Amino acid sequence: MKNSEFITGKVPITKEEVRAISIMKLDLVNAKKFVDVGAGTGSVSIEAAYNYPNLEVVSIERNDDALDLINKNVEKFNLNNVDVIKGYAPIELNRNVDAVFLGGTGNNLSEILLWSKDMLIEGGRLVANFIIVETFNETLKLLREYGFKNIDVSVLNVSKLEKLGRGEYFKPLNPIYIISCEKGEN
Repeated sequence: MKNSEFITGKVPITKEEVRAISIMKLDLVNAKKFVDVGAGTGSVSIEAAYNYPNLEVVSIERNDDALDLINKNVEKFNLNNVDVIKGYAPIELNRNVDAVFLGGTGNNLSEILLWSKDMLIEGGRLVANFIIVETFNETLKLLREYGFKNIDVSVLNVSKLEKLGRGEYFKPLNPIYIISCEKGEN
């Protein structure tokens, strides 16, 4: 889905190139339940719910402006498989989650990773995006410490063609660190 398809505001949106890779790494083809933490505009939740209509999507966000945008996008795309929850993870949810996406963790990184591990089914997927190097490094350390397996790390650098005077140039976007992994055996 293109960024332009979403209703947006001042809330950050996971850009379409980053979304495409992150959703692919979530491996939602046979998934039943997916949780999006720090959902922002809701672009990951919306695209996952739209492309996988049998998937139950739980979108967690604490910011009122972001919640408004998520709800507007759910309505725009006529989705009935997205449950939008106002909250600050970790929150009480049923277990047996197939995948978790971390778009934002506030200051609860360690608690959210342990909570995600507790909810995920064995082999369940966790994907996290970061722009801050220190948060990326801390997450990688904790994932290893907490026994996640098949940890895969990518850095995505995207540049978009834009006009500059009489010519054009590629304007770089922020590099995004993408971590994907699986819950190991308990």
